[in-house]
Amino acid sequence: MKAKQRTLIVLLILVIVAGGALALLTFSNRKAEQAASEAEEGSISLSSFAVEDLTEIQYTYQGETVSLLYDGENWTLADDPGYHLDQTKCDTMATALADLKAKRQLEAQSDQDYGLDAPIVTVTVTAGEETNTFTFGDTNTITGDIYLQKDGDSAVYTASSSKVGCFEYGKADLFGSFNPAGITSSSLETIDYTYSGGEEPFSVSLKAVSVAADDASSEAASSTSDSEADSGSYTTVWRLADDADTELDEDKVNAILSALGGYVSGQMTDADPAAYGFDQPLVTVDASDGETTHRLTYAAGTDGYYLMVEGDSSIYTVDTTVPEAFSNTAEQLKAAS
Repeated sequence: MKAKQRTLIVLLILVIVAGGALALLTFSNRKAEQAASEAEEGSISLSSFAVEDLTEIQYTYQGETVSLLYDGENWTLADDPGYHLDQTKCDTMATALADLKAKRQLEAQSDQDYGLDAPIVTVTVTAGEETNTFTFGDTNTITGDIYLQKDGDSAVYTASSSKVGCFEYGKADLFGSFNPAGITSSSLETIDYTYSGGEEPFSVSLKAVSVAADDASSEAASSTSDSEADSGSYTTVWRLADDADTELDEDKVNAILSALGGYVSGQMTDADPAAYGFDQPLVTVDASDGETTHRLTYAAGTDGYYLMVEGDSSIYTVDTTVPEAFSNTAEQLKAAS
């Protein structure tokens, strides 16, 4: 019995020792990770505030000044609040400034060029009652770190280049791509479009119908209540409004749906529609989901294609393939026999 007790005591001691060693190893690893993180991000604090206390960021990059306002949830342009911003890019800027740390502090030398006289980016941030301005200069060719200076501080600091990279955007680069009409193509029931880009304008009317899933080429069902209960499986396809029996080219129909449900790539607010070709529109589309009808107008400008949505004064940039999707006549939309 005593021998067993001694064995249990020895085992217990070994467990305690092993646990202590594991705890020490974990602590050492955490310290090493912390040290590595501090070496990467720096340990000299240049700013410290909560992102939610931030109210404005103003920065100048390549001669363009951008002023961003923050209400605690969303970012807007100070001089163009209707502009659709990429919120993630703005959040990244805020995070970079909220806990800005430098790696090294240098005494500025008069014969040393840090690039601060012609900075890459100058940033002014306001959080609460405090406003700070930071100037980012050249990149150290050896370390890859950026030189920066804080207003009111004669020292020159080095920091991770990621602290300035998130500000290397003009207004156009900050645009957040989205669908201005809010169209979900899968919910549409009818599409009517008029194309004026060819020799003769033409109009096409499409409607979504339900057909038996195991025979999508069968006669379209005008009502699915009774027959659907019998077969149990129906799918939605698109047909010409005046010819529900003829199959359509799936690729061409999908191109139309993609155009309506796709994202725009740029935005101009308070612009003159005539300057972008809307005095002679290329395509006019009415797309309905049964409850809301969306009117979209596409135009060809001197340097691209553009979209306007009824009820929205902005002009949006779209890809060339978008208006091209509506360039097929009803006959051209029919599937090859």
